[in-house]
Amino acid sequence: MKCSFFSYKLVVILLLVFGFAEAQFINVDTSLSDVALVNKFFGTQTCITVSNISFNGSTNGGSNPSYGYFSKNGSTFDIDEGIILSTGIAKASEGPNTYRQDNGSSSWLGDPDLANAFGNSVGSYKNATYLEFDFVSNESNVISFQYMFLSEEYDKFKSISGCQYSDAFAFLIKPTATSDPYTNIALVPNTTDPVSVTNVRGSGGTCPPKNENYFGTFNIESNTSTSPTNFNGQTKVLTAIANVQVGISYHIKLVIADEGTTGHDSAVFLKSGSFVGNINIGNDLTVDNADPICENVPYRIQPNPPLGDPLAQYSWFKNGVAITTVPSTQPYYDVLNDEGDFSVKVTLGSGCQLEGNVKIEKAPVANIDSTPIQVCDNNFDGKYSAVLSDFNSQIVTNFSRDFNVSYYTTSGTLIDPDKEFVFTGSPQTINVSVGAFSCSPKIYPVQFYYGTKLGVNTTPTYLICDDDLSGSNDINLADYVALITNEAGVTPTYFDTQPKVEIGGNSTISNLQTISADKSFFIRIEKSGSCPNYKEVKFNFRQPKKSTVLKDTLICKGALVDLDAGLGFTSYKWYKASDPATILSIGHDVQNLSAGDYIVELGFNSCVYPQSVKVSEATDPVINNVLIEGTTVTVLVSGGKSPYQYALDNGSYQPSNVFNNVELGTHIVYVKGDDGCSIINQTFIIINTQNVITPNNDGINDYIDYSSLLTKLEPKFEVHDRNGTLVFRGDANNHFIWDGRLNGRVLPTSSYWYILEWNEIGVSNRTQLSGWILLKNRN
Repeated sequence: MKCSFFSYKLVVILLLVFGFAEAQFINVDTSLSDVALVNKFFGTQTCITVSNISFNGSTNGGSNPSYGYFSKNGSTFDIDEGIILSTGIAKASEGPNTYRQDNGSSSWLGDPDLANAFGNSVGSYKNATYLEFDFVSNESNVISFQYMFLSEEYDKFKSISGCQYSDAFAFLIKPTATSDPYTNIALVPNTTDPVSVTNVRGSGGTCPPKNENYFGTFNIESNTSTSPTNFNGQTKVLTAIANVQVGISYHIKLVIADEGTTGHDSAVFLKSGSFVGNINIGNDLTVDNADPICENVPYRIQPNPPLGDPLAQYSWFKNGVAITTVPSTQPYYDVLNDEGDFSVKVTLGSGCQLEGNVKIEKAPVANIDSTPIQVCDNNFDGKYSAVLSDFNSQIVTNFSRDFNVSYYTTSGTLIDPDKEFVFTGSPQTINVSVGAFSCSPKIYPVQFYYGTKLGVNTTPTYLICDDDLSGSNDINLADYVALITNEAGVTPTYFDTQPKVEIGGNSTISNLQTISADKSFFIRIEKSGSCPNYKEVKFNFRQPKKSTVLKDTLICKGALVDLDAGLGFTSYKWYKASDPATILSIGHDVQNLSAGDYIVELGFNSCVYPQSVKVSEATDPVINNVLIEGTTVTVLVSGGKSPYQYALDNGSYQPSNVFNNVELGTHIVYVKGDDGCSIINQTFIIINTQNVITPNNDGINDYIDYSSLLTKLEPKFEVHDRNGTLVFRGDANNHFIWDGRLNGRVLPTSSYWYILEWNEIGVSNRTQLSGWILLKNRN
């Protein structure tokens, strides 16, 4: 199937048209003159005489006034029709909420009477619009007016810094012939808070809520909004009420203004026909007032005092819906087991219309659970007692502060519900009287019976050993709950004395305890559906002891050793720390142990102390350095077991590590540790200088041999002729051995100059030797 672009556009247009057709919006008419606007608003009302009517606001360029007449236009708006007073353009209030109204200006001023009503300076407000008039009540000493407050300041997701802006509305009234100040009757119900954005705000937004029971709804600004108005939020329908004197002239001023800025417009919607005289048909009978009507008790709603007009016609309503079963001549309505907002509209013979309203609520009816109730001997004093008020919620399952609950013995004696009542038998019947507020109570018999205590076991005295010989040990009393009872799901609490555990309550101790002597604790167990019980748990604190003769032992490599813990213990058990399953001995001693970590468990005083002992193989000492300074030799040793013994070549051992006047040549130094296990040695050389060379291959002085320089640090051996010419340089390749030749050529007999240098390990000063060498050849 093919679909043209034109068809697609048509479908979209139809969807938009029918979508907005479903979502109706209010209509605002700003074409009416002030007189026509007021006549439409007040109608032909004869109970109240209105005069000196005037509006004041802005025309926003001449064609967009800030006030007008509105109708709900089939929308869901809560008021059918009336007057709108705006801080911007009244016509801009029409829904949906697709953009923010910012139609004020800085030249459009506030109102001093509104500022006085809120205790602020007049400069705090901008863009004021008001309606004012004089009126006289001809029949009633009470008048009322219904309205809603809407504002762009009710932006649900505004920044927190904008929460303080408080556009406001006031309903000001005062006697015309006096200089008395205005009284603001546009207050949040049951408070002294004047109606403003900050005083009525719902929850769920960025700004904190206040008096949210009187907030209507947030209207989220969007292109798909279906809000009847173009405001971000609104209150519920509120009622302003004032007491007046019949026949006295009063002046009324209804005024709204922006606070702080000229943006974020607000408006008040005044309900047409709601400015009426009121008649008293009784006080509200509500739960909050503690005087709701009682079950099966009729209550008559009627004017008080009676109107005394035989031509009066009465129209009765419940929650705004006409009650059609009552004749129009009946000046009363009887309520039985019903509740709601009841009202009456009375048309007097003169044509004057009066209204009366009253809120009626039913007292709650108790839901009773008469299941027998268990009582316990909670204090373990042999008496089964309870504070009966503790059972209020158990017996009255919908219990609240609205119910009056009393308890009586079967003989009619009133029981104090907040004191311990001692039961005298099981079961025992108690009569429970339950009524709400001042309603007549009903009596319900409830049985109470003695409950069964939770079972506890016979337990031994538990042995607690000072395992680490610290003088104390830690215990967890929670570990003993399963030992004192076989009951599952119990809740334990812990106490240090029997009187405390019997009383229970808050005098508990921690389940984690440290003991250093014999001690008893008490564990109380409780479980829903059973009576509590407790058990004393006794502990004997014992200390083992350790062997004073068993010491860590040092043995030579590959050797074996016997260990002995000594006598005076009741049991022994030897094993290797890494293999506790293999028992090496159960006597006081153990033989032929190699190096390793061992444990012997020593029994004493009914406890066992695991004592560790270490058998270590002796380590060989290490010769770190042999320091040679001339003919003095110092031997530096570490490791092994000190003190050390030192010997040179085949000499005797000495405790000193310094040897003096050591002959030139190669030597061996010997070192042994105090354990006598191993002897270590190191060869060193004291270089012997040579000054004659006769390279004739007779085996005598054929070479100058300084190969011992290979054991030194940074060695140097050079030979020069009389003219200073280098004829030989020793290195690792020639092993510092000179054969009297230069590049294989025999040198002539002569005296040659030699230079010897080296560093001894650990000695900072460099050894430097030089002198003449006689080279004698056959020539």
